[in-house]
Amino acid sequence: MDSRTVHVFAWCALTVFVAESARAQDAASAGISVAHTYRFTGVVTNPAREPITDAEVTVVTPASAARSTATDNRGRFDLGEFTAGALSFRVRRLGYEPRTLDVQIGAGQHAPMEIVLTIIPEELANVTVTGAPGRLSEFFLRRQTRSAFGRFLDQEEIRKKGPRFASDLFRNVPGASIKTNPGGGNAIRIRNCQPMVLIDGQRSPGAELDEVVSPGDIAAIEFYPSSAGVPAQYLERTNRLCGLILVWTKNQ
Repeated sequence: MDSRTVHVFAWCALTVFVAESARAQDAASAGISVAHTYRFTGVVTNPAREPITDAEVTVVTPASAARSTATDNRGRFDLGEFTAGALSFRVRRLGYEPRTLDVQIGAGQHAPMEIVLTIIPEELANVTVTGAPGRLSEFFLRRQTRSAFGRFLDQEEIRKKGPRFASDLFRNVPGASIKTNPGGGNAIRIRNCQPMVLIDGQRSPGAELDEVVSPGDIAAIEFYPSSAGVPAQYLERTNRLCGLILVWTKNQ
């Protein structure tokens, strides 16, 4: 993979949310101060002005309630309304260096914001698959021979489920619990234990699935609730009871 820099642009429109005039007048007459709120929306595109879908946008300001969203098929996002003040948010997508940006929420914030994300060439390791042609031959072979030990979803099955976060694919899995992650997305637990996450064969120690991949980046996914059935090359001796999530991305 080369080390080219890909430019991603986000135009963040801060639109004043105006309360109904009658209600505002009533509040003023009662001596109540009405705090204006501002809607934080935007669009993420590539240098060719094409929309970037499934880019994760997350509020990281400690004093703000955790909010996270993903761009739609037109590259747009909407984080909702905020009162005036400083706000930090993060934009990230698999294969690019995450960026955290600071904005000042308030009147007069109309200038477009440019975000430059740099490709991380060493983030994912190349996976060499021998035998049947195709980089997903590992996945399809194991689905045929080890389906009793794990859960296997290909790209078409994931598309039909339409998950907002990758963790949503585990909501109906026996033994799995899904809880909101303050850092964005959800946290998956198997018997109150965090499963190991691998992206294209590379371990992501301590990472939650939603922190390292979005549904739109997944070509296939394997899940083993215990060490039973886990391929020997991915087996973790210290993580036998916590399960394993193995993700194959479209980027390889």
